[in-house]
Amino acid sequence: MEMKDIIEKVNFYSALSKERTLTDDEVIERQKYRALYLDQFRSQVRGHLDGVKIVDEQGKEVKLKKKKKSRLKLS
Repeated sequence: MEMKDIIEKVNFYSALSKERTLTDDEVIERQKYRALYLDQFRSQVRGHLDGVKIVDEQGKEVKLKKKKKSRLKLS
């Protein structure tokens, strides 16, 4: 599904929720489209970042290293 179609659905359910309470099925659909939107958005951003290269002091192009995921510890 294309991003514009997903955005249309997200906007549809957002507008509908302002008019009335969503049914259980509509809430599930809204969650599905929100998740699809976030997945595609993250994928696009990752694609852009994967193509980014930096130039070091010697003028050589270097790919960015992937950062390890850190877990937050709450005390």
